[in-house]
Order: sequence, then structure tokens, then C-alpha cells
Amino acid sequence: MARLTTPLTATEIKNTKPKEKKYKLSDGRGLSLHILPNGSKLWILKYRFNGKEKEYSIGAYPTITLSKAREKREELKKLIADEIDPNEKKKQGKEVAKAAEAKKVNTFFNVSQRWLKSYESQVSENYHTRLGRALINYVYPTIKHKAIDEVTRLDIIAVLEDLKNRDLLETAKRTAMLLNKVYKYAVTHELTPHNIIADIEMPIVLGKREKKHYPTFTKEKDIKGLLLNIDEYGGDYSTKVALKVLPYVFVRSFNIRHMEWAEIDFKTKEWIIPKEKMKTKIEFTLPLPHQVIDILKEINPNRLSDVYVFPSSIHKDRPLSDNTLISALRRMGYSKDEFVPHGFRAMFSTIAYEKANEEDGHGYTSEVIEALLSHKESNKVKEAYNRSSYKQAMEGLIEWYANYLEGIKYG
Repeated sequence: MARLTTPLTATEIKNTKPKEKKYKLSDGRGLSLHILPNGSKLWILKYRFNGKEKEYSIGAYPTITLSKAREKREELKKLIADEIDPNEKKKQGKEVAKAAEAKKVNTFFNVSQRWLKSYESQVSENYHTRLGRALINYVYPTIKHKAIDEVTRLDIIAVLEDLKNRDLLETAKRTAMLLNKVYKYAVTHELTPHNIIADIEMPIVLGKREKKHYPTFTKEKDIKGLLLNIDEYGGDYSTKVALKVLPYVFVRSFNIRHMEWAEIDFKTKEWIIPKEKMKTKIEFTLPLPHQVIDILKEINPNRLSDVYVFPSSIHKDRPLSDNTLISALRRMGYSKDEFVPHGFRAMFSTIAYEKANEEDGHGYTSEVIEALLSHKESNKVKEAYNRSSYKQAMEGLIEWYANYLEGIKYG
């Protein structure tokens, strides 16, 4: 005959004192109260499952009262009768809770910001800022607070189609590439199981990609008109000088606007642009033709800023703003379809390639042209060779090009 256990009483439990060693009081049907030497009291259910004896921790007294412990015992007994292991069910519940918590943490916003921070060292400051703005302006309004593994392809397509319908096709394409980078980061760090961007046929969503050509001038009469218009520009002095230098150095707008006096070496006639300012994240040394050196020497004694060569007209401790050069070209009468600041790069590239092998041309190779444009060489061996061996050739080509522009300007 099985031994009967006298059920516990609330008073008995309340008056129970700790001992030197752990001991327990049984309430029957596997439920017991374990009293620890430190005074803690824990409810434990002992049960058998698949022939093995197990224990389930119900909780601590007095948070779990006697009546609540008995209710929990009956719930667990029903699970066992239904062939469900209470400990396995608890484990699964914890995993579900953990997954739910992860969803709260791994929102698209949090993951994309982590990626953006990790990507900071790989691109220029200007480009990194533009990526952050793109996320804020185009992506976050739709999926900012969604868990990244709950964002669907239809969510992404909605973002891209909205941009396309607003006649921002190029922006939509750049946003798609941005999203692809975010998801590659998320998959790599196991924050989402799959890169859903890879499953979207972008030509179907956005149409066939057309190669973008920046508007520029290649006819000598147009180039002459542009150079003379810059000389006659009646706007801000700093902007005018920047526009006078830009045709001869054909760097990106960000670089000319952020040119610093400390980066100019008048002795070697070079402009050393730090890697933080370069799209390639590689320090770039651009040889300067004598026309640019003369301009810089002319304005140096009366420099408007101790830091920037072309400071803002409003804040001398800041460079020219993003739209300053564009606005100046518009004031000269050039529309966005005729010419933009980036057009100076396209102008040099076109003319340099066209004149490479002509009788009155320069005779330099495509590698030298691309080196002057600071385009990153995909071949690592050639890249190292370019940086170490093309210095003299780059000096020769940029001097030829400056003289070519002077020839057009003055006939």
C-alpha cells in the first residue's frame, strides 16, 4: 500500500526555518517545497517521462503560494498525461520569447544603422553621409520598425516602385544597391536567414538599366564659352575661384569644395587628398599644372580661411555647400541637362581618350587617364603599379590637358 503524504498548510510553510543543509517538505503527487540554507524556498515537481525521473522548477515561495503551486502541479500533470514534457515545453517557450526579443532588437532600423557604422571606414565621408540620408528619406518611412526577417519582398518592391513612380529612377536603383548591402551584412551576421534583395528581378521592377552619362562639353567652342563664362562670373569670389580651378583638376565636387591649404604642397606642385575624402578610401596624390599653382599662389596671401581653400561665403570655417557650384552654373545659364560640376571629369575623360593617339595628342595610355581620375583599378597588381610608377606620366598628362584648355580659351 502506497504511503500517504499529509498535505502542507500555509502556516506550516510560513513557519519553516532553514537548516545547515537543504531539505524538503512534500505536499503529495510529486510536489515538494525545497528549503535552502540561505532561507530560499523553491517549489519543485518531480515526475517521470519516458521512463526517466525528472524535476520541474515551478518557482519561489512566497511569490508562488501554496495554492498556486498546486494549480501549476495539476497543469503540469495534464501535460504529462498528454505526453508533453513540461521541461521541453518551458525550453521551447524560452526560445520563442528569445526570438520575439530578437525581433524587437533586430529591426530594420537597428540592423541598417549597424551596417552603416561598419561601412564608414570603406567609403568617403560625403558618400557615407549620402547613404544615411537615403535610408532616412526613402527606406525608413516604410520599414523602419519592422523586424528585418519579417520584411518581405513586396515591402522592398513597394519602396522602389514608389521612387520610380516619382520619376526618381536612378535614386530607386541606388536604393536597391544600398538595400542589398544591408541584407548582405544581416545575413553574414545571422540577423536574417536570407538576402531577399537577391530574389528580386530589378529589371522587372525598375526596367532595364541604362548607363548614365553626365552632361558635359567636348566641342571646343562650348568649352571656350564655359571657361570664359567662369572668368566673367560675378557671384561669390570663393565660388568663382573654385570654378576656375575645377576644369584643370576635374575632381569630384566634394573634393574641390573641401580642398584644404594643408593638402597643397607648393614645392612638389601636388595636392594630397587624404583617404577619408576619397571614394576609393585610398590617399590620392594629384599633380597640379602650373595654371592651378598660379591661381593658388595668387589667392594664398589673402586667403579667406586658414583651413579651406574655398570657404563658404557665410561661414569661413566651413567649405562651400553642396549646391554652390551647381547654382553658379545655373546663374551662368547652363541647365542640368547641359552641364553639371561632375561634367568636368567627363570632359577630361572624353578628350583624353580621343586625343591619346592623335598627331597633336598626348600619347599617354588609358591606365594614366584612369589614374588621374582616381578610378580604382580592379586588378590589384596593376593598382600597385599605377600608384608607384605613373607619377611622372600623370604629371605630363595633366600639364598637357591644362595647356590644351588654355589653347582653346585663348585661341
